[in-house]
Amino acid sequence: MTALASPALAQRSPDTATLDRGDGLTHLGVDFGLTFLESPPYDLTLRIEPFGQYVSLSGFGFYGALPIAKSFGDGEAPMTEPALTIGNLDLGGLFVRSGERLSWVFRGGVGIPTAGDGGDSVATNALASIARLTDYALAEPDALYVRLAASPLIHGDKLFLRLDVGLDLGLDTSDDARETPSYFRFNAGGGIDLGKVAIGLELINLVRFDDVDDNEQALHTVALTLRFMGEAFQPMLAVGTPLDDSARDLANLFVTFGIQFLP
Repeated sequence: MTALASPALAQRSPDTATLDRGDGLTHLGVDFGLTFLESPPYDLTLRIEPFGQYVSLSGFGFYGALPIAKSFGDGEAPMTEPALTIGNLDLGGLFVRSGERLSWVFRGGVGIPTAGDGGDSVATNALASIARLTDYALAEPDALYVRLAASPLIHGDKLFLRLDVGLDLGLDTSDDARETPSYFRFNAGGGIDLGKVAIGLELINLVRFDDVDDNEQALHTVALTLRFMGEAFQPMLAVGTPLDDSARDLANLFVTFGIQFLP
């Protein structure tokens, strides 16, 4: 049966490393994503993202996240040096409809334009976002994003599956001629919950819509995840790679580790 009074009913389903984070549990956490780069301007980027959400017994709630990126290297490209910068602030609301085997999460929010717009900051944010491609819109400078998503969560026995369908609508906030791109997301992740630990496989599919040259560009990543399913603390480790030749020319590997707390 479906129950609106108990969103946590759905939430033996483990959290994911690269898909949307919205679910039926109140939580706080932080993720660290290392992307190992193949070519200049940098050797390595680190993406740090504190995040959290609150979900009431009715299923309504709110969420927030703020990515921070740091690049490391020699800055070999002209006028490009390692940088420490922030991305766009991600804020919004969600509604969770929970059931015994199928639950739904609906999210709506905004990416507030706080990302650095200098050349070093733009490059650092973009490269660090390879580790979390589903939130690539949070790396775009001078842009306000309307972010909408719906996610079915399937959970039964020891198996779990999550799908995300999302749209990030970009609104330009600068005076230059650059057109702000919009993004469509379709993600899938699933695996097996063994009790103390959950093992999963995650696929991210991101399509960029650019009105300037009527161009579409699709990017994809895949990641293997391991999450320890503690009652209060849940550490996570994920190893992934881009699947597209253009992205693999930049990076072949990313490693994400983090922890979330369930009060």
